[in-house]
Amino acid sequence: MSKLILFKNKALKKILKGMDITADSVIGTLGPRGRNVMLSDSILPHITNDGHTVANSISLEDPFEDLGCWLVKNTCAQTNEDVGDATTTTAALLKKAVHKSLKRHESPVMIKNSLQEACKSVVSKLKDLSTPIDLKDIRKVAFISSENEEIADIVTEVITKVGREGVIVVEESRTYQTSYEIQEGYELNAGFVSPYFSNDKTSTKAEYEKIPVLCALKKISTIQDIKPLFDQMDAVKKSELVIVCEDIDPQILGVLVMNKLQGRLGIVVIKTTGTQLEDIAATVGATLISDTTGVGFDKLDIEKHLGLADKFTCTEKKSLFVAKTPEGEALANRLKEQAEITNNIYEKEAMLKRVAKLTGGIAVIKIGAITDLDRVYKKDKTDDTVAAVKAALAEGVVEGGGMALWRIAKAMKPKTVGEKILKSVLKFPLKQICKNAGKSYWKIIWKMPKGMGYNFKTDKYVKMIESGIIDPTKAERVALENAISNCSVFITTHCSICENIKK
Repeated sequence: MSKLILFKNKALKKILKGMDITADSVIGTLGPRGRNVMLSDSILPHITNDGHTVANSISLEDPFEDLGCWLVKNTCAQTNEDVGDATTTTAALLKKAVHKSLKRHESPVMIKNSLQEACKSVVSKLKDLSTPIDLKDIRKVAFISSENEEIADIVTEVITKVGREGVIVVEESRTYQTSYEIQEGYELNAGFVSPYFSNDKTSTKAEYEKIPVLCALKKISTIQDIKPLFDQMDAVKKSELVIVCEDIDPQILGVLVMNKLQGRLGIVVIKTTGTQLEDIAATVGATLISDTTGVGFDKLDIEKHLGLADKFTCTEKKSLFVAKTPEGEALANRLKEQAEITNNIYEKEAMLKRVAKLTGGIAVIKIGAITDLDRVYKKDKTDDTVAAVKAALAEGVVEGGGMALWRIAKAMKPKTVGEKILKSVLKFPLKQICKNAGKSYWKIIWKMPKGMGYNFKTDKYVKMIESGIIDPTKAERVALENAISNCSVFITTHCSICENIKK
């Protein structure tokens, strides 16, 4: 397929148009009086003010304009991945930084280097302004992020219970009420492979106490694989067992079901694989039957290799193992250490979720509302609120409402090109918040008392942190770093190449 190539001036005009369309769609949601965006969806259109969601829903017909759209989407996505919040601020900073940089007459490469150096200096000043918080202060952060009393209260309560490292999952509720539950034990999203394994016919559930558990990262293919196991169990007169395996031959499964129905065995078979099998083995203190451990079915010793669940509950869709073992604690500690050194927020979240499941500290917030639109909207706000609170606990807080960046800009005495650009860029979030609130930026800063900021909800000057108008330092830092990083690379572009797609 042929390509379309546009060089600097023509390409930039179109790319900037696409960037501005996308950024303006996002930054209209900034601040306490920012508005929402309605998104089309083939299943369920919804309304949100989450920057990442808004940006990610946009695509433009012109391929060069779509490159500008992609620039905003990519930058917001990176911030969402790093911190889970401040994507709208990221879009605002990116737009202003790109426009200010392109107006300079200096070499793009020199501007790029100068911008990156100036950004490091601003980040250092941002950290100096940061105030650490503890669990008793998190409601302020939660309310600023959610703008909702109910969400702020429930997020605060949940984080207080599960701790700053606890995993919080936000789901939609099937009722009108918003609630939460903290799960005990290791919950697996897989149930028994046959309803005949149930021992409670009224609720189709299997429940046991003090039951041995076999964990096999292998397929049980023949009767010879499990015959030694049942021979040993028969010798010590044990008839109850949970088998968690990667797969099982249907004929073997039929034999086990027949023995269960005849009352010879109290058995449950569950299929899962990967890290979930490893986690269950650690939870119950079992040795994993696998090639990596060197333990096969032929070497199985029920005294050495089976684990023990203090309590076990299983349905067709879920299984719960309740046990406290040194192996489970050791694996949780290793995962914590790995999570501390990874920079990928999704890898970190996955590791911490495993830690929480291993230690029984995972909370599920179920968002309820009268309408589907309201439920989806509240779910987006709750996701952002959880991310904001965790970011605040990680690196502290600064003045909210764009004031922290504005104060740094006001104190700057720029000497380099990068500092001159950033002085203007750092003031832009506050300007946009004023615009969204229908206020004059110049009137507000002209009358602003020293050491105070403007509360757009009450239309009064207040001491921001004391009034609870705060933003997580990490969110502000990541938003600035990502915006400047992508801007500094983009301004060095001299031509753009796209697919020549004919209508």
